[in-house]
Amino acid sequence: MTLQDLIDEYRRVMSDAAVPYLLPDEVVAGYVNQAVDEACERALLIEDRSSPACCQITLVAGQANYPLHPSVIKVKRVARGRCVLTETSVEELDEECFGWETLAGPPNRYIHTGGDTLLVTRIPTADDVLADALLSLIVYRKPLVPLTVDTPNAQPEVKALYQPRLLSWVYRCAHLTRDSEQYDPAEALRQESIFEAAFGKRPDANVQRKRRDKRPPVVRMRF
Repeated sequence: MTLQDLIDEYRRVMSDAAVPYLLPDEVVAGYVNQAVDEACERALLIEDRSSPACCQITLVAGQANYPLHPSVIKVKRVARGRCVLTETSVEELDEECFGWETLAGPPNRYIHTGGDTLLVTRIPTADDVLADALLSLIVYRKPLVPLTVDTPNAQPEVKALYQPRLLSWVYRCAHLTRDSEQYDPAEALRQESIFEAAFGKRPDANVQRKRRDKRPPVVRMRF
């Protein structure tokens, strides 16, 4: 469905097809963008391994922390040449080696330290950067470019299967718009539950922090 298709369906369901509209197209488009972002954060709908802006990081000698593109939700994989870096955690590294933060050499592990930073260990040297300075990432992200009324034929950057389900969030936002004939908190809550059934619950900040702090699973063999 295009953005215009979604707006038209919204106007049909919400009986907001007469000019002047209760909510202008720009506002509805904004709600559609919110819906796409919410769906991506809840269900990790967009996997990207090729967009340079969010899937490539250039190593710098002496630097361990690197900013991630704002669209990145979760890092799935990090590689340097033929070497796949292992995801780790501060807790695991603290147990293994005191002072790991200062170790220099070819990076072989990484920590996604939050929504906007990737930390690699060890810290690359000038020789490491000269040998191979590029990190290649596979990430889950939100759309790189929001939909606007200037491009009504553009489609949300999620599979067509999920596009109609985005409208539940749009209805929810519309029903929470104060000073509007559509204001209806009870119906907004019902629409949000429909959206949640389609895309799952939104992880709050505390849950996201616990996920980041959780040590990656390690399979240990017993002999």
